[in-house]
Amino acid sequence: MKKEIYFCDDDNNILYAMKLIMHKTPFKATFFDDPIEMISQLKPDWPGIIVTDLTMPKINGFEVIERVKNIDPDIPVIVLTGNGDIGSVVKALRAGAYDFLEKPLSKDYLIESAKRALEKSFLRLENKVLRRKVTSPKKANMLGQATAMLKLKEICKNVANSEASVMIIGETGTGKEVTAKFIHDNSDRADNVFTAINCGAVPENLMDSELFGHEAGAFTGAAKSRKGKIEQSHGGTLFLDEVNSMPMAMQVKLLRVLEERAVEKLGGNSLTKVDIRLIAASQVDLKELVKDGQFREDLYYRLNVIPVRLPALRNRREDIPLLFNHFVFEYCTQYNREIIEVSEDTISKLIVREWEGNVRELRNIAERFVITGFLPDEEIDFNEAEIDSQGGSFSVPDGLRLPEMVGAYEKYLIEEEFKKNNGGVENTYQGLGIPRKTLYDKIKKYNINRKLFKS
Repeated sequence: MKKEIYFCDDDNNILYAMKLIMHKTPFKATFFDDPIEMISQLKPDWPGIIVTDLTMPKINGFEVIERVKNIDPDIPVIVLTGNGDIGSVVKALRAGAYDFLEKPLSKDYLIESAKRALEKSFLRLENKVLRRKVTSPKKANMLGQATAMLKLKEICKNVANSEASVMIIGETGTGKEVTAKFIHDNSDRADNVFTAINCGAVPENLMDSELFGHEAGAFTGAAKSRKGKIEQSHGGTLFLDEVNSMPMAMQVKLLRVLEERAVEKLGGNSLTKVDIRLIAASQVDLKELVKDGQFREDLYYRLNVIPVRLPALRNRREDIPLLFNHFVFEYCTQYNREIIEVSEDTISKLIVREWEGNVRELRNIAERFVITGFLPDEEIDFNEAEIDSQGGSFSVPDGLRLPEMVGAYEKYLIEEEFKKNNGGVENTYQGLGIPRKTLYDKIKKYNINRKLFKS
């Protein structure tokens, strides 16, 4: 990525100083004394950062920030201030400035701030690319590098282009539909329809029509002819989840479809040829159901041509970091949140869980983590501290440098917002105009105990 920086200041002496600072650095710097001209050069997804003065004659730094954010809200803007006005600095930060620097400029501070801002610029562009991938149509992806998962993916790819029926066995939440979709997406049928139906979720009195379709007048309310899921899957793949829940009468009709490769609608008297690849799934071993007389033996052998067993998450714990980070990214994208960096401590807590709900449970916990910032049953350890519940005005302690003054003022604003919202997180981060994750970071940074603001 090009390390590109736009500098803007109406003071030519400052611009000259910036040029000296940028000399023999890895940055590609462009200098402007006119903010309007600089803004005209910007485009969405521009891979750089902006350093601008706050006080300029044509438009001030606050308007620069606003116009830049209208072009691309993710372009980092660093503001320069020469008068130590804490109010202006805080206003700029709340308007969306990435950082601020005091005049006269320190080369070390400028370079360090520019490096951090450019890293953010690179990450935002990378995240935009990933977000587009997440929101665009995609093939099923069986995530995992555990030995069991590598073997499973190899088996699925090997059987994908056969026409043999596949029987997937796995605990709840292990990814049976994802596995079926993966087989479909790696087959010659990938460009055709993939139809999934949960046999356990369809009422028995509707199963016939749902699977096989019906003719007009076949039953009360059947005003017109309708194709069933089997006929809809012609040319593609039909996935029957929880096939163990299928009633005996439906098992007989399904067996006939598999033998004749044709379907007869409810109320009809003719067969319609169908070309389908059938994949079934069950949480329990169908052989045991056959022994108990709850599943037809002939249908079992039709479905169980290629058995595929899915590993439980507790048996591939090494995949938990990869899966959790993937789900966190997906939900950050879905909820339009900042991308969260998952800590090693969080991963350690996840690895030791029992995972009775397998990958589905992990996905649900990832969603909770993105929304709330916490894991299930996680207790937040706030250090108790006393605070004047009646509130008061902010005063700056003596002897503080500008960054320390800004930090103190920022903590004061957060605490005041918590007071206003009775310690509520959602109203507080919305009132401050910052992301939820940023608020939690600042709670930790300033050691704020929000429980003390609840009445």
